[in-house]
Amino acid sequence: MDGTLNQLMRLLANRGTEWLRQRIMELPTVCLVDHPDVGLLAKAGRTAPVLTGLRGRISPLEVIVQRRLSPQLVRAGAARVVAGDRSEAMVDLVLAGSLVAQIDPMWQLACEELAEDEDLPLACRLALSDAPDLLHQAEALLTAPPTPRNCDSAHVIAVTDLVMQLYHHGARRPPLSGARAFSAIFDHLSALAERSRKGNCVQSQARLALCLRLLDPGHDVSDMLSDMIQVQRPDGSFPQGFGFSTADQPFAKAALPTLTAISALHIAVYRRWRGARPVWLSPRPMRLALREGAEAVSRVATGAVSAEAAVLLTCATGENWLRRLAPPRPLSVDLPRLAQLCFGDAIAARHLRQWLALPQSSLPRATTTAQLDDRWLCGRSVILMPAPEALLTLWNRAALAGDDTSFLNLARQASYLHHITPTRPIMAMTRRLAAESLLGCHADSLSEALSHLERLLMLARLSPQSEQAAAAA
Repeated sequence: MDGTLNQLMRLLANRGTEWLRQRIMELPTVCLVDHPDVGLLAKAGRTAPVLTGLRGRISPLEVIVQRRLSPQLVRAGAARVVAGDRSEAMVDLVLAGSLVAQIDPMWQLACEELAEDEDLPLACRLALSDAPDLLHQAEALLTAPPTPRNCDSAHVIAVTDLVMQLYHHGARRPPLSGARAFSAIFDHLSALAERSRKGNCVQSQARLALCLRLLDPGHDVSDMLSDMIQVQRPDGSFPQGFGFSTADQPFAKAALPTLTAISALHIAVYRRWRGARPVWLSPRPMRLALREGAEAVSRVATGAVSAEAAVLLTCATGENWLRRLAPPRPLSVDLPRLAQLCFGDAIAARHLRQWLALPQSSLPRATTTAQLDDRWLCGRSVILMPAPEALLTLWNRAALAGDDTSFLNLARQASYLHHITPTRPIMAMTRRLAAESLLGCHADSLSEALSHLERLLMLARLSPQSEQAAAAA
């Protein structure tokens, strides 16, 4: 492309960004999760880091979006997703959370929830996971030649979403099976581009131009962009369909075409990704949730606190809260309860053992679990039995039924067993209960906050990440 066209595309992209700035700033300063335009704000939040990566410096759109897309808004949307909400606006809100909520455990839990949801579009799951089976599914769909029946705008959007996510919008080259796969995908996009020229969809044209540039940074898309350039409105927005008009457009109608158009203009001008590849997902969201819950509890744990509260905080953080809070010495009848809290946590057990100067024979041994708690606290060897199939069946049934009481009772039993591979319903229920407990840890009542922290601690210990970390330790 010559310098004149390049300069024109920069100008049009800036005009589109300015239109978005004005519309986004018209949203409430404290935007609520139920606002009708929150989904469009979230889509702008997903697009902003892409423009930053293509430019190699922070995009004006990213600056604008951060004035309305707050961490509190993302957290509210994430809580709904963990609770089962799969509306497009809430999913987009979670996917946009990397911009403002990278260290929020509620958001991390929601990302895990979406990544495992097989009912979501494949592109959404690819945004959150690099699982090989997802890559294989995407490659199979993209390398299949298009047919006249599936060349409508919905098919184009689905295909281009997959391509953009495979490439992380230009941040990387996907690990496909071979060079022929890239060639087949390029042919697929070229066929769609040829047919889309006869259509009346600005988004389809812009998306295809962007994806063709992802596969071939030198591909000439000037013809495709010239059609799109001519339809920009005087206010800076782009319409949904091709056609001349001077009428101003509302945010709800023109936000998506404008976001797509300025993305295509950016990749045409800058050609390739110029920033670092974003890495923001945490491999241990349950541990992050546990740490936040402990910090919330510690803020209300003022004055004289019990040994039980100190042990819970020690288990949650790995720090010696027994020494920090110096609680009263527990009675002998309270020791089994403290031993139960420490089971599975070698660091907390060592802190408690040293604080109590505990001899090996001081705890009663009434039941099987009490014997395990005793041996663990005293630093002696513990043999865990394999999980019976019946327990996993009942546990999965409780998760599917949403029976919190039965689920937590079975989870308590499972904490004394090993070789447990939680099913998807169990993990979904675990995340939902963990999210509720995380919010409960912020209660003003210390007893209520400690109750939620104990439940969160048990759920975090049952997560696969925690088991791997314990094995490594």
